[in-house]
Amino acid sequence: MTTPTGEAVIDDGPWALGRPRDEGRLGDTVRDRVARELRDRVLTGAYEAGARLELDALGLELGVSRTPIREACLALEHEGLVTVAPRSGVTVVGTTPQEALDNFRLMARLSGFAAELAADRRTDDELAAFGAASARMRDEAAAGRPIAEANWRFHRDVHRACRSRRVISLIAQAGRSIPRTFLEIFPEHVPCALDEHDELVDALRAGDGERARHVTERHYAVPAELVSRLLGPVG
Repeated sequence: MTTPTGEAVIDDGPWALGRPRDEGRLGDTVRDRVARELRDRVLTGAYEAGARLELDALGLELGVSRTPIREACLALEHEGLVTVAPRSGVTVVGTTPQEALDNFRLMARLSGFAAELAADRRTDDELAAFGAASARMRDEAAAGRPIAEANWRFHRDVHRACRSRRVISLIAQAGRSIPRTFLEIFPEHVPCALDEHDELVDALRAGDGERARHVTERHYAVPAELVSRLLGPVG
């Protein structure tokens, strides 16, 4: 990863050779991928508040042109994470530890409600897919491979099983405030996360909505605290 001022680094991260790990996601654009990468850096404190982002340096690092980077920054400005000015360029606004806690808590409530609905509305095929995805993540983690994107897809599919367009839309909005790279930043949390995935699948299989909601809300509790501490003291 480069610094906001564009200092050179070894390009061995998710954007090595200009190709993100999740390249090929349906509907993705270069701007979407850049925005996702920059958003995660801001939300995890890799870019501190007040830091200046150099578009040309970012373009060299990510292997993309200046245009999608500027478009991504405009999207992040709309989310309140950066400011874009004609003369002063792009400045990081960042997020506070309290905001990080609030973001995770909101996501926990919405995702928990979706899981509660999914326990009653999921199909047998979806249930089989949830179990297979959970098992596949265990294999990937055991092999030392990253599971951040697989984790995101697992939760996305559970959300979709709630069959509520309104709930899914709200989760999509709230999800932009949750760093997708959490499990890569805190790999020690992976075993716990995988156990909770199995618990959630069991609850969905049993049609136990209350348990599915409880497991899902608990699933976000530790990440909330860890990310908040990463950003600094609350208050």
